[in-house]
Amino acid sequence: MLFMGSGRFPSTIEGLKEHIDFYNKSKDGMLLGIFLKKSSKHIGNITLHQISWRDRHAEIGILIGDKKSRGKGYATEAIRFVADHAFNKLNLYKLYTGMVKGNEASKRAFEKVGFKVEGILREHFYLNGEYLDCYRMGLLKNEYIKG
Repeated sequence: MLFMGSGRFPSTIEGLKEHIDFYNKSKDGMLLGIFLKKSSKHIGNITLHQISWRDRHAEIGILIGDKKSRGKGYATEAIRFVADHAFNKLNLYKLYTGMVKGNEASKRAFEKVGFKVEGILREHFYLNGEYLDCYRMGLLKNEYIKG
């Protein structure tokens, strides 16, 4: 969680429960666990949040917390699943996301689903005594690449 805004501060069990409870009550977002099919092991989470029903867009955030599960395509599969749900069930028109420049694995996972870099926020994220640039990426419904 180092490259996530919420990951720069210590987490508590109570704080995590509040985070989950927030999404359980939300009409403008969802939090889903990412589990391996064979073992049912929980390896990460994906969110669809800040849903704007009027403008028909939302942000996706993802974390593969299990280090052994990274680089195996699970993030791309989860992003594709949520994008398909957002476009075909929720009737959203655009999805967007962001990540720290240098988190190329995350950038590639989103690109495989069709997300494109729309801009770079210069020196936008402060970490370990330095300011880092951030990618902003977007995906329109008609650009979506199904797996």
